[in-house]
Amino acid sequence: MLSFLYATARLHGFRRAHGAATYITRTAQWHRAFHHATARFTTIDSSGAPISNATDIKIGDAHEAYVYIDPSVGDATKSAIAQLLGTLKPKEDAVEKLPLKFYHKSRHFAHESLPLPRVELDRDLPKQASSDGDTTPATLWLSGLWHAITLDGSPDEWFERESRNSARELKGTLDLLKDN
Repeated sequence: MLSFLYATARLHGFRRAHGAATYITRTAQWHRAFHHATARFTTIDSSGAPISNATDIKIGDAHEAYVYIDPSVGDATKSAIAQLLGTLKPKEDAVEKLPLKFYHKSRHFAHESLPLPRVELDRDLPKQASSDGDTTPATLWLSGLWHAITLDGSPDEWFERESRNSARELKGTLDLLKDN
């Protein structure tokens, strides 16, 4: 619950007044654009051959550092990485996020050790303080109605982390409300 309240307070620009528990409400405008676009998802089929498909995505404005992908693409990415690396298999269902890299020149996300699977975009995303030359660390978030990929160190990464923490913290309470 605290993460949710903190995220809400930060999101709406509330500030503590002289250390007191009251807040001064300075409403900041925070919005996220969801532009519909198409990306190319390339993975390995059961025989080991690369296969590509166009997939619908939601992407932010030019200054934003996130992409939403269909959960089937996120789950296929997780499975392919687990299969190719031989790791994550015992706990595959417990994995909530995976580290990726975004390659700015070729405009694609992939695991740092593997060329495939990958998600290719039509445009670049903004470099972050965590960027190293052509690459920026990224995170694939494996929950929600749409899975998110965010560039590490961006406000979009913070937003995804806090919203997922809040969902996890509120799950029990929401389940109780649903049952009544």
